[in-house]
Amino acid sequence: MAKVTWSPQAVEDIAHIAEFYFKTSSNYAENLISSIFSKEEMISTFPEIGRIVPELNNKSVREIIFKNYRIIYCIFDENRISVLTVHTSSKPLTDISLFD
Repeated sequence: MAKVTWSPQAVEDIAHIAEFYFKTSSNYAENLISSIFSKEEMISTFPEIGRIVPELNNKSVREIIFKNYRIIYCIFDENRISVLTVHTSSKPLTDISLFD
């Protein structure tokens, strides 16, 4: 199993998602965030389970679609994976830089 880390951008993205949903339902927000973080085990165990991000066409950068979010991660090697961003699917990916 690879070690999965969460980039500062991904942590910030999740904080924004939580803040948005806490306004209407703290229970929903907590469940959503917990579900997003639970994808870590799947990514760690099966790194290539996600599809290659079409906009980048880089076999190391993959994504899992969960609800209306794209959990985008990079496989650096067999032991190291980083979640780069949790991006809403309603906005184009081109407006962010994944490797800052």
